[in-house]
Amino acid sequence: MILYHFTSAAHLHGISKFGLTVGDVVTDIDTFKGKIGVWLTTSETPEGHGLEGSMVDKSEFRLAVDVPENKLLWKWSDWARENLSLRTRILLDTGDVDRSEDFYVYFGWLPAERIMQVTSTKTGRTETDWGRERPDSLLVPGVPFGKRYEWQKRTLRNVHEVLTLMTAQPSGLAN
Repeated sequence: MILYHFTSAAHLHGISKFGLTVGDVVTDIDTFKGKIGVWLTTSETPEGHGLEGSMVDKSEFRLAVDVPENKLLWKWSDWARENLSLRTRILLDTGDVDRSEDFYVYFGWLPAERIMQVTSTKTGRTETDWGRERPDSLLVPGVPFGKRYEWQKRTLRNVHEVLTLMTAQPSGLAN
């Protein structure tokens, strides 16, 4: 089944080395619990996917991925109904995401060989050398499949630290 994954130029080299290995799938927003899964979609455009708010443009490239139809692939709405707390589902559905019926999650590894095409969403051109090295200032290292749990722990810890700092800030910054 061909599905799409959107990403930034900064992530392309790591994906070319390790494939699609990580993604944060929140299961309970109040307890910072989640699973690791690769987000995919049937949509050929990135609008309405909740990709905003990152330090990199996660809508910059569209990867067409040949995804095996096995027990690791879930339609997001079906999986969420069975695995998310009600409050988490409500919060995720009311954010900047309005195309959740188009989403899938793959709870496994999609090697780079499964990426059939990489297209710039800015120019519409197909990237033939998409795994090339980019300047270090643009590079986000990839995550080998065996290190995905370390990545998740670090990500959850970082989110928790940011939220703690945000709630510790005084609400009225006068003067």
